[in-house]
Amino acid sequence: MSDENPFADATLPSPIAIHLDHVWVQYRLRHAHHYNLKRTLTNFVTRKREEPEIITALNDVSMAIPAGARVGVSGPNGAGKSTLLSVMAGLLTPTKGTSKVQGRVLALLGGPNEGLDPEQTGRENALSLGVKLGDSLSDMQERMDDIREFSGLGARFDHPVYTYSSGMQVRLRFTTITSVRADILVVDEGIGAADADFNSRAEERLNVFYGHSGTLVLASHSDDVLATHCDEAMHLERGVVSKDGFAPWLD
Repeated sequence: MSDENPFADATLPSPIAIHLDHVWVQYRLRHAHHYNLKRTLTNFVTRKREEPEIITALNDVSMAIPAGARVGVSGPNGAGKSTLLSVMAGLLTPTKGTSKVQGRVLALLGGPNEGLDPEQTGRENALSLGVKLGDSLSDMQERMDDIREFSGLGARFDHPVYTYSSGMQVRLRFTTITSVRADILVVDEGIGAADADFNSRAEERLNVFYGHSGTLVLASHSDDVLATHCDEAMHLERGVVSKDGFAPWLD
């Protein structure tokens, strides 16, 4: 296996689920003075050019993650974890380089209430969220009883979400998401549950959810979370994958 990247060996027996080839992601940051009319006119007259600041979120990242891998992503805030996962999920096009994914991707990159419409009922939200995540309407309809029961919403399942407490909203989203299956699961900072009683029931469901994904890429600040669900890991610093940052909890 390559010393540079444990996922980059072309002789790996498994097919490749995610392949990044020299991926760069850069943003052009324009400050307020770039939009100042007087300054713009002055620069035009004097032929002075003010270039925007370039922010590099990913710096020449290459890897080939085999199907079935359970990969953790660690790194400080601003290291590029969310950007990396967005590229892997096909939600963000690299500035340079290529990203290829083989299989159906389920990307969970939002907050605990991401994807819920407060005007819709819990049932309507579960249906629409499941469809947005890639499942068919008929499949989601078959899961409604399970989602209502596991979330503990009971009759409130058919009430508008704006009448829910924050904990009820989290339980609805968690239960709906973990009912969906995908070839590749990309998760940023895990999936929040709710209160202590629900968390104890949710842990087993979450383990099954992660286990049923063909390939898992999970970003987290918690080494315990990564060690529980992942077999290998990569560490990011300023958009660069550290070659000595793999599997930090393994001998």
